[in-house]
Amino acid sequence: MISGRARLALCAWAATLMTACALLPLVEPVSWIVQAALLLGVQSGVGAAARRVPLARPVTVALQVLVTLVLLTLVFARAHAFAGLFPGPDAFRFFADLLERGGNDVGRYAIPAPLSDGIRLMLVGGVLVIGLLVDTLAVTFRSAAPAGLPLLALYSVAAGLSDNGVEWLWFLLAAAGYLMLLLAEGRDRLAQWGRVFGTAARGPGSRPPGAAAPVRTGRRIGAVALGIALVVPLGLPSMNGGLLDAAGSRVGRGTGGSGTISEVSPLVSLQDSLNVDEDRQVMSVRTELTDVTDLYLRIVSLDEFDGTTWKPSKRSHTAVPQGPFPTPPGLGPGV
Repeated sequence: MISGRARLALCAWAATLMTACALLPLVEPVSWIVQAALLLGVQSGVGAAARRVPLARPVTVALQVLVTLVLLTLVFARAHAFAGLFPGPDAFRFFADLLERGGNDVGRYAIPAPLSDGIRLMLVGGVLVIGLLVDTLAVTFRSAAPAGLPLLALYSVAAGLSDNGVEWLWFLLAAAGYLMLLLAEGRDRLAQWGRVFGTAARGPGSRPPGAAAPVRTGRRIGAVALGIALVVPLGLPSMNGGLLDAAGSRVGRGTGGSGTISEVSPLVSLQDSLNVDEDRQVMSVRTELTDVTDLYLRIVSLDEFDGTTWKPSKRSHTAVPQGPFPTPPGLGPGV
């Protein structure tokens, strides 16, 4: 039978992977998650073996860090390591260069970005770091509640990079993984108190209930909390919609109400356009001129400098007249 500490380590591994699934829409293909799962499993197995010896907590964490570094070297920097396994100065320089290239790829490509070596190192390495923190807090130091902070950080990265936010499915997976981790820790703590006696009568050959009833209660509480977290935001007014905001955000007839008009900063738009490494047709212009050397299209001019940055000058706007518009010349009043 699996021990409580081993069950907790397995739940920590699963919770990290379930939260990492929120990163799947950001990159194509998604084969990196399989590699991350295998490496994370080795990392968790080393921690479980060290705790079974048992070793001191700092020694267990240090051993997991060392094994994680060796695994990353074996996968990404094998040609730059001693004996193809142990990292040295060349391997660390290669890691730094690979991370720099990954950062450039993140700023260059739109979502979903191609799975380059730099992006793959950032994804797999990030999942391993988060998994190490979760395993250390929840299993080594037996405190599963603070382990939700690194899981939240991983989920927040996915939500911040995604264009339209994270879908409810990824939130459901991440929340279910964290609740599973909390339930596993609660079951382990409850089992250390001894046998839990129930009120129902048992037959002569029946097994004692143990911690089954409290575990079932914890599962029900977790399911209710997760359901509330999914349903309640649908009824709250927000900038992006909700049940109370549905009437004023549709296209067509109706009382849409007033709104605001926003514009994109020309500098930001120019930077995004310069980072695109392929030609894209934005518009086409037809002209009868034979000499088009002096012909150019100007959308906006950054003709004012405020001491910090260049910006377009303010344009004068004519206010819309109140009441009915005047009748156009030549149009009868009955039309």
